[in-house]
Amino acid sequence: MANYSIKADLMKVNGAFVTNIQGKTAVKKCLCIPIEGSGLFLGKQGCYLSMTAIEMQTPKFDDTHCVKVSYDKADYERMSPEERQAQPIIGGLRPLLRQPAPVQAMPATEEEDLPF
Repeated sequence: MANYSIKADLMKVNGAFVTNIQGKTAVKKCLCIPIEGSGLFLGKQGCYLSMTAIEMQTPKFDDTHCVKVSYDKADYERMSPEERQAQPIIGGLRPLLRQPAPVQAMPATEEEDLPF
């Protein structure tokens, strides 16, 4: 089974924006995504974003799949055909290629250590 690299632009998730938030010691730039209407959902152990990787018939930029947000059935059925079609591609997926381990050269020795 192949391994894949996934890159997602979370700014393309519905409702996402960047803002500065004051922390205890400093102001931090933060990504904010509202849970309602974005495809995010709260589970027992976290906040999740379901995504679907769709294989592209003509791959671009080494990506073999495009990544879109998956909506639950009720939310998807409430969307108009135009809204469904307008859902942005938030990322891409490409196979990770195994790099051969670099061959290390043996250090040169001044003396011959072979008996022949």
